[in-house]
Amino acid sequence: MQKEGHKLPQSIQLGWAVGELGIATYVGITMIYMLFFLTQALNISPMWAGIALLIPRLWDVITDPIMGAISDRTKTRMGRRRPYLLIGGLTFGASFILIFFAPAQEPEWVKILYVTLMYIVASTAYTIYDVPYSAMVPEMTSDYKERTTLTGYKMMAARLGIVMCVTLAPWLFNSRATLADGFRFMGIAFGIFMIITGLYAFFATKKAPRIEVPAHKFSLKSEFNAIRYNRPFRILWTVFLFQNLAIGAASTTLIYFLIFVIKVDKSILGPMLAVGAVTATIVTPFWIWVARRIGKREAYYLGLAITAVMSLPALFIPAGFVVTLFIVLMLGGIGDACNQLASNSMVPDTVEFDELRTGERREGAIFGAWAFCRKLGMAAGAFLVSIGLSLFGFESGNGSSIVQDETAILGIRITYSLIPFALWIAAILMLKKYKLNERMFNEIKAEIRSKAAG
Repeated sequence: MQKEGHKLPQSIQLGWAVGELGIATYVGITMIYMLFFLTQALNISPMWAGIALLIPRLWDVITDPIMGAISDRTKTRMGRRRPYLLIGGLTFGASFILIFFAPAQEPEWVKILYVTLMYIVASTAYTIYDVPYSAMVPEMTSDYKERTTLTGYKMMAARLGIVMCVTLAPWLFNSRATLADGFRFMGIAFGIFMIITGLYAFFATKKAPRIEVPAHKFSLKSEFNAIRYNRPFRILWTVFLFQNLAIGAASTTLIYFLIFVIKVDKSILGPMLAVGAVTATIVTPFWIWVARRIGKREAYYLGLAITAVMSLPALFIPAGFVVTLFIVLMLGGIGDACNQLASNSMVPDTVEFDELRTGERREGAIFGAWAFCRKLGMAAGAFLVSIGLSLFGFESGNGSSIVQDETAILGIRITYSLIPFALWIAAILMLKKYKLNERMFNEIKAEIRSKAAG
């Protein structure tokens, strides 16, 4: 563990944050383009496509907590977490590539089965990397404000990864004779990038502070209780779930909204998809300053309010009003930057809350549940989109060649606007119950030290 008053070297902070580039690429592609890939490139009906994407997230119910428990109990000369950066860094990019080798000419049930199975494999490999990687934060620094800064670097890397993938993806998957071939080309390019960035983080954190603790016997009940009796984490987890449901619904629908409702030209599809992430990257340092100044929870309120308000204009923006939508997406990106920073910098603080109660440090269990929350929210949000598209009569097919009727267009607007708005409001209401601030956190740390000394 980093000693009190000692700053974490910036080289380690930045090197660790590089690992988020690959994670962001994986999340960005699977969140924004995966349903589109299934419905438009593979010609799978929206409902079945949604099911194919949801099943692997249900698998994460098992794998995320188990991976957290495993990394908590791992003992190697590289520490508890870093071995999995090596294993996961090599495998999750490679398995991501395989998803896009789905046999496009086979019957629908074959394509559904292939995508579901390959997505389960990729999701498992992603879990092996992501859960231990994220659990390194409370090990590398115990300073309340420095955790905000460290998470800020991570979020900036996340935004850069999102910007890169959403900007380049349309160019890559439209660069071949068919969408299926284009997505295959895109998968190879981004999969290699994930491997490179994952391995970079592994080597860059060689000298990172870490905690060596006795390996406690695994108990499913105690792992569950680490979450059940950790009230700050439980509340924050619920807020984060609402947040990711909203993000999953909006992000998955956005490409349909741009193509079929606003009717943007293919040449600007990438920049329009990326504007929110670009804006978020630029304003993240501002939100770091705000959170350190007024507190993480207070900053979180501001971000949630902005994103809630900015979800409504999509109900009314007419086709062709690209500049108006550009401004709305930019303002939404400002709020989303705060939401990601605040939530991800608050969760490490709940580790000490659990440690005070149990005497154990279970970063892996907590971040396993956190990772599952993000993946479940985004996948369930995407599944809501698949249901919405089906209910409103959206027709799947090759790219934008099929003309959607007015009912389908209305369904896209509602799915992109009203569903996320309701979820943002639910997140705001739940956040009111969260009470763990900097003063309470420092009191908890002092009590832990007192117990250890006595």
